[in-house]
Amino acid sequence: MSGATARYCLALDLLDDAEKIAEYQRLHQRIWPEVAAHLRQHGIVDMEIYRLGARLFMVMEVNERFNAQDFAQASEQDPHIQRWEALMWQFQQPTPWTPAGEKWVAMARIFALQDQ
Repeated sequence: MSGATARYCLALDLLDDAEKIAEYQRLHQRIWPEVAAHLRQHGIVDMEIYRLGARLFMVMEVNERFNAQDFAQASEQDPHIQRWEALMWQFQQPTPWTPAGEKWVAMARIFALQDQ
């Protein structure tokens, strides 16, 4: 990876339904190429999603090209991303701590070994 990178850690919940969770995971085995291209185009160099029960945890590594506001605006204007998000929302729900109208929310880092 060239250039500076930053890490974002975000949380979101799934509907607590085994069939929906299985389908959500299946859809993420190979996301739509337009979605992957959109992420990379906006400076997202890596992204991983982990699951515990119905809770999701996303780790997103970005480079210096990433701008959260520009990314959000471009996502709202891209019909492929809007279709993907509508499909994903059939499986997702906000966490109990998510502000109204938001989806994935940033988690607060409370520990770093490198700071010890």
